[in-house]
Amino acid sequence: MTRERERLAQKLKEAREAVGLSQDEVAKELEIPRPAISQIENGNRSVAALELARLAKLYKQPLSFFADDEPSESPRLQALHRTAKDLSDKDRDEVLRFAEFLRQKAESTRKRK
Repeated sequence: MTRERERLAQKLKEAREAVGLSQDEVAKELEIPRPAISQIENGNRSVAALELARLAKLYKQPLSFFADDEPSESPRLQALHRTAKDLSDKDRDEVLRFAEFLRQKAESTRKRK
């Protein structure tokens, strides 16, 4: 498997999970067998240009997100941003404090290893 196909497969899987869709739901939407979605996400099947365009729309991502081979902001981080922007300033501050707590917890876990 090429590096590009592996990267695309990972981005497609992350984007699907970020919007909360199952492989079965995506397959039904695209009108293809569910195992085809699994093969795409494992890098074992190529994605046709029209399929990729439909996936990008379904996953609420620009087509360039999947075509770009450079690291980019993950779909989960984008979803977090979309959700947080609708919160009050007070609630965003609370989310930020919690994120800081989790970051510090992860750092201390790494240091103990």
